[in-house]
Amino acid sequence: MDIEIVRFCNVYGPNEIIDGDWAAVIGIWRRQVRDGEKITIVGDGLQKRDFTHIDDIVKGLILVSMSDEKHDDAWEMGSGTNYTINEVYQMFKNRFGAQSNHIENQFGNYKETLRENNDMIDRLGWKPSGKLEDYIASL
Repeated sequence: MDIEIVRFCNVYGPNEIIDGDWAAVIGIWRRQVRDGEKITIVGDGLQKRDFTHIDDIVKGLILVSMSDEKHDDAWEMGSGTNYTINEVYQMFKNRFGAQSNHIENQFGNYKETLRENNDMIDRLGWKPSGKLEDYIASL
């Protein structure tokens, strides 16, 4: 059996999980806005995250599954751009007028995530096209 590993960076988009252990920041914040709650920011909000739209993930998975290319480690799918959590909060604030609530930093909260290699782009022709700003503005 041929197996390839694919690593995703902070997936967002339609039908994202909005609560529970598997919810990511965009989904959690969507629920908080919907429920009239303050947006929770963990720590100082200076941690950076690379966000990837679900449509880009699906396109990438199809490319990996249809290709004979093999990766020695893992294919990485990320936009290649990262934003601080405070910058993402500002997008939500601009769109919804949302207020924030800072809580203490949590163990294991990475300071920065960003796609580390361009193998998906260079070897498979994948091109992420989703823009986080556009998605939040469309909510």
